[in-house]
Amino acid sequence: MKFEAGSLIWPGGRLDRLNDGPLSFGPDFMRDTYGAKVPDPLVLQVQAYLLRREGQAPVLFDTGSGRFEGDAGGNVARDLARLGVDPAEIGTVALTHLHSDHCGGMETMDFAKARIVLTKAEFDHWSGSDHISARLLARYADQVALCPDGAEIAPGVTLWSLPGHTPGHAGFIIDGQVVVTGDLMHRADLQLPDPRVATQFDVLPDLAKATRFAALERMEAMAVAFCGGHLRVPGEEILPEGRPYLRLARDGQGWRGMPA
Repeated sequence: MKFEAGSLIWPGGRLDRLNDGPLSFGPDFMRDTYGAKVPDPLVLQVQAYLLRREGQAPVLFDTGSGRFEGDAGGNVARDLARLGVDPAEIGTVALTHLHSDHCGGMETMDFAKARIVLTKAEFDHWSGSDHISARLLARYADQVALCPDGAEIAPGVTLWSLPGHTPGHAGFIIDGQVVVTGDLMHRADLQLPDPRVATQFDVLPDLAKATRFAALERMEAMAVAFCGGHLRVPGEEILPEGRPYLRLARDGQGWRGMPA
C-alpha cells in the first residue's frame, strides 16, 4: 500500500481524497476537552473519497458540502472533474451520515445512476425534518438503499455501524485494509490522545465517545489505514494537500496517528 498525491493505492484498489475546502470554528467547537489545547481558530478540512477499481463503477464516500458552506466549500465536483470522473458514472454514493458537509454535494451534482447508501437509523432521524438532508433524500428517493451493519454495499466494501455523532452514523471498510470513518473523529491531534474529547455537533455525545473507543481498538487490532471527513496527519490540518490517511499506534491510554 502506498500514498501518492492524495491517493492511497493497493493491489486492486485506489482511494482518492477529494478536497471540498476548509471550515473554520472557534475553540468552543469542542464541547468536552479534558485539558486538550484547542487551537483558535480550529480548522477542519472537508473531504470526500472516491474508490476506483478496474472494470467497476466508482464508489463515492460522502459528497462534500455543495453550496451550503458558501465559497469555502463545494469543490468535490472540481476534484472529480480533475480525475476525469463524471458524477453520472458513479455506481454507489456511500453516506457516512447526513450533515450538510457530507451530503450537500447531492444537490449540486447529479448522481443519476448511483445507489445512495446509508443506514435506516440515519434515514429515520432526518426524514421529515426541515434539514437539507430531508430534501435530498426526497430527491433521490428511488435510489436510496438502507443497509445494515456488515452489509456489502459494493464489491469489497462493508458498512460498519458507528452511531453517536448522529444516530445512524456509519463507516465503510474496504478490502479489510482501509476504513472510511466519516466523523468518528474530527481532529486526530486532539481526539486520538484522548478519545473522550468530543464536539458540540455530536447528537448522542456519550454514545459517540463509546463508539470512538471501540472503533479505535478494533482498527488497531485490524492494523488498517483509515481516513475521515476531516482527519489529517497531526500538524497538517491547515495545509490544503495535507495527508488524510493514518495508522494507529498505542500511546498510554490513547493513540498516536501516523502517516499511512
